[in-house]
Amino acid sequence: MLDLAVKIKALSGEIRQRYDFVKNKESTKVALILPFINSLGYNVFDPSEVVPDYSVSVDHSEGIAIDYALLRGGKPEIIIECKHWGMNLDVETNSIHEAFLQTQAKIAVLTNGINYRFYMNIDKASQLDKSPFFEFSILEISDSAIETLDKFVKQNFNIDAITATAKALKKEKAKVIALNNLIKRRKVNKKELFIFLREDIAAPVSWSLLEYYRGVTVASGYYSLRSLELVLFTRRCDLLIIDECHFEDIDAFCEFMYHIQYSNVSFKVLAVMSSKTDIEQVRQLLSQCDIVIDIIIRPFTIKRLYSYIETTFGLKKALDLGIKNLTPDLIRSGLVAAENVYIPGKDEHLVECGVVIDDTHVRELIKHNITKIKVHKDIYKFINCWEFTKCKDFEQCPSFVNVDADGFLDGVNAGRACMYINATLDICGGGRKYKSWEEKIKVLCQDCEFYKMILTCNDGKIPPSIKLMAHMDKNIFKRKNMESARNSYAKKTQNKTKT
Repeated sequence: MLDLAVKIKALSGEIRQRYDFVKNKESTKVALILPFINSLGYNVFDPSEVVPDYSVSVDHSEGIAIDYALLRGGKPEIIIECKHWGMNLDVETNSIHEAFLQTQAKIAVLTNGINYRFYMNIDKASQLDKSPFFEFSILEISDSAIETLDKFVKQNFNIDAITATAKALKKEKAKVIALNNLIKRRKVNKKELFIFLREDIAAPVSWSLLEYYRGVTVASGYYSLRSLELVLFTRRCDLLIIDECHFEDIDAFCEFMYHIQYSNVSFKVLAVMSSKTDIEQVRQLLSQCDIVIDIIIRPFTIKRLYSYIETTFGLKKALDLGIKNLTPDLIRSGLVAAENVYIPGKDEHLVECGVVIDDTHVRELIKHNITKIKVHKDIYKFINCWEFTKCKDFEQCPSFVNVDADGFLDGVNAGRACMYINATLDICGGGRKYKSWEEKIKVLCQDCEFYKMILTCNDGKIPPSIKLMAHMDKNIFKRKNMESARNSYAKKTQNKTKT
C-alpha cells in the first residue's frame, strides 16, 4: 500500500498543476484519468488489459461505447465512464448504469478525472446501485481512501474482498446519514466564505476573518479565475469577496459576475473595486446582477472590511461568555458555539462548533469545570423554528421541506417563514386552518416566542406575503437556470481553444 500512497499523492500534485490546461473530455482522459489507471498497476498501452471505447450492445439501441474497460482473463472486470473535469457528476446522465448489466463487469467507475465514484450491484442484483459505495477526490485523498483503493490494484484485485468492503462501506455510509439526520436539527449551517483578492492581501484577510468569525468556513488561495470557477460550479458558496483587479477592465468583471450568478442557489458577493472605477458601471453592475449586494473601494483596512461584512452578510464577531452568565432567556435567544470545546485532557468533543447551545450543553460544561465559551450571540438572525422549539417532528414539517422559501429572512427553507405556512398548524398544535396568514398570526402566532423573536429581528414587523412569493419565484428561477448554467460552463471549457 505504501507504493500506491506514494504514486497517488504524487499524481494528486501533478493533477493540481495540470487540470487548468485541460480543455475537453479527451484531454481529461489522457492527462488525468489514464495516469490514475496506470497507478493501479494496469498497462494502459496493452489492449489485453485496458480497452478504450469498449463497445456494449444494448437491446433497444445501436450500442454504447464505454470509455475504458479493464480486463482480467479477456473479460471486463471494471468499466469506466469519463467526463470532462468541469462536469458535475451529480447532474450528468450516466450511460454506465445502462451498460453495466450488458457486460460481465463487477465494478463501474464514474469520474471526471478529479472525483471518482465506484459502483456495484449490491442493493439489487438486477441493476447498478444508484449511490456509490466508495468515492473520493484525487485532489484531497485521505489515507483511508488510499487503503480502500489498494484493493483495486491489479495484483491485489479480489472481487470477494472488494464486495465485502463495498457492503461494509455502504453500511457505514447509511449510519453516517442517519446520524446526520439526527443532529441536523441542532446544527446551524456554517457560512462558506470564499476570498479572491489581490495576492498581497488575500492571506492576511483570510487569517483575520478565520480568527474574527469562528463559526465561518473561510477559503482562499485561488490562483486563477478558472480555479475559482471550478469551485463555484461544484461547491456550495454563500459569500464571495472578489477583487476586480484580476480582470482586464470593469466590463470583463461585470461579464464574469453575470456568468457565475447561477452557479449557486444561495449566493452573495462583496465586490472590491479601485477608486478609479466608473460610478456608472458600478450602478449598472448593481442593477443587473443581483448577487452583488455591496461594493468596497480600495484601499481599505481590515476593520473597515469587518464593517462591510457585518452589514452585507449579517455576521458578527464571536464573544467570550462566562458559563454562569448563560441564563435560560439568553439560551433561548439562540446562542451558537463559535469553536469546538473538548473534554479536558481528551481529544473528544464536548460542544462542537456550530451547535445551538441548550441546557444539556451548559450542564456538561459545568460538570467538566469549563468556565468560558466562545459564542455567536446574534445567531437568532439565522436560527430556524425547529431549532428554536427543539421540534422532534421537524422533518415532516412543511416549513422544513419548503425549499422554495430557502433564504427568506435568512432562514433554511421556510424555517423563519413558518408564520406564512398554513399547513404547519397540525404539527404546531393549532388544529385548524385559517383563511389567511394574517388570521393565523392573529389567532395563533402572536403568542409564539419564535414569532416574537422574528418580529424583534425585523424592527417589529414582518414583510407582506407578496415578498415571500417573490422570493420563492426567484429561487425557482435560479434552480432552473443553475443546471443550464453549469452545463453551459462545462461546454464552454470543453470548446475553449488554447490561447
